[in-house]
Amino acid sequence: MTNRAEISIVSTAEGALRKLKKAQIPVYNCKKDGALFIFAVKDKDTPKVFAIFDKACYNVTIIKKSRNRRLLSFLSVRAGLVAGAAAFVAACLIANSFVLKIEVSGSGSYLEPEVRKIVYDEGAREFKAFSSFNASVATGRILALPQVTFCNIEKRGSVLIVDVQVDEEHYGAASNKPLISDCDGVVKNVVAVCGTAAVNAGDSVKKGDVLIYARTLAGEEEIDCIAAGFAELECKGHAEYFAKADTEEGLKEAYSSLLIEAENILSRTHTVSPTEGGVLYKIDFTYLHRISINLS
Repeated sequence: MTNRAEISIVSTAEGALRKLKKAQIPVYNCKKDGALFIFAVKDKDTPKVFAIFDKACYNVTIIKKSRNRRLLSFLSVRAGLVAGAAAFVAACLIANSFVLKIEVSGSGSYLEPEVRKIVYDEGAREFKAFSSFNASVATGRILALPQVTFCNIEKRGSVLIVDVQVDEEHYGAASNKPLISDCDGVVKNVVAVCGTAAVNAGDSVKKGDVLIYARTLAGEEEIDCIAAGFAELECKGHAEYFAKADTEEGLKEAYSSLLIEAENILSRTHTVSPTEGGVLYKIDFTYLHRISINLS
């Protein structure tokens, strides 16, 4: 038992047991060893034993303290060591409840700036409690990035590891340039999946203007990343079409020719001018032009 001390006394077993019984002290594991009578009592009864056998001739000795007493003695002698160990364990537990480092790995590691931005947006940050992080939402947003086919987020100790894999066909093929307009027009819509939109709907742009920057904000810090997304521009066009005569069929053919030159006709007007051998249809039109980068 953990709470029993082993005691030896120079006495006959009969005499010692008679005194212990009279004092109503339970005795365990009795044995004789020459002139010694050895027995065990509970810790709480140890002082009573010494009080009963207080005469010097009995020569009472504790030969083995109880396991509880030995543990307390060990802890008292090594209090500093125990306190240090307790502090270390507490520090480990506290550290494991925080994110001290974020790592982005896998074939999609080139998306790290945008991945970090998503992770930060969803509550994870270095030296911040992990409990505030919405991992499921972050995973969904990362899977929506261009060419991403797999995402796994797990915490190992105090390190948050984000494993991102992309379609092998596109691995390493992503451009790190911004999205540049290839014509003049008015912005109807701009969607930046990665990076930062440089324009808004309704803005007029020229050929060569930046539509989506290859950088983004992570917290208060601006970091480089890939630009991924698209823009739709309303553009103006002009075309001419020759026909032998100004007829309904000739006009239809003139308008049909626009489908070869433009993507999505929004509006059109025309004039007809006589020319040698027939007529010339002059058509002014607007069309919707879509330009994208790093989208499959």
